[in-house]
Amino acid sequence: MNSTIKKSLFVVALLLICNFLRVSAQITPTTTGVNLFCKGSDLTLPAPPAGSNWIVRFSAASTTTPSAVVTLVGGNKIAAADLQNGYYYLSSKATTAGSCESDMQEIPVYVLKPLVPDFAAANFCVETPIAQVGSITNPEDPTITILAYQWYTVIGSTETAIAGATQKDYTPASPTVGITKYRLKVGYVINGNKYCAQTVDHDVTVTAKPSKPTITPAQISGTASAVTF
Repeated sequence: MNSTIKKSLFVVALLLICNFLRVSAQITPTTTGVNLFCKGSDLTLPAPPAGSNWIVRFSAASTTTPSAVVTLVGGNKIAAADLQNGYYYLSSKATTAGSCESDMQEIPVYVLKPLVPDFAAANFCVETPIAQVGSITNPEDPTITILAYQWYTVIGSTETAIAGATQKDYTPASPTVGITKYRLKVGYVINGNKYCAQTVDHDVTVTAKPSKPTITPAQISGTASAVTF
């Protein structure tokens, strides 16, 4: 085989291997030592050592040479708008001229996108409860597919968990006549723990069973009349 072709194939193979390694190093919600954040949260570090400043760098994949320097808010905070999935590298450096920078500590971060729950409020007669059918938009699917559910009744600002109502859909048991506010709460399940719950509320109207009709025979027309033989 021509040496030029061999070299070309070798370069292509090397690029594929490097790309695979880069992709495989991308962070996931179950990466060892990962710090999970709900979208919209800041990452707040402790105050830096006295007489020193924090230096934070970022890389989408784990590396020993991060180059992107992160601007901190107030000297110890990464603002929610800037927080992203990847690896942050923390070091410190004294403010004294000529000071050395410390070794870097790697901080894996994964930011969970918000779930979007909903359910169609289905009104019903107290005798025949109808299922309240939940629908969930999961922006982390297929990375995270296991979700936790809990249904509540809500009065004012007080929510009361409904025992056993831990599925996507809920059929009210022993409902009372009137308007009941139901709440569906949904969160991610990662390593057995629940994260970043989102809720949705809807009012459901439960109507009473109508009373038994009271109609006298005189009110019924078309009945047979008595005749004389």
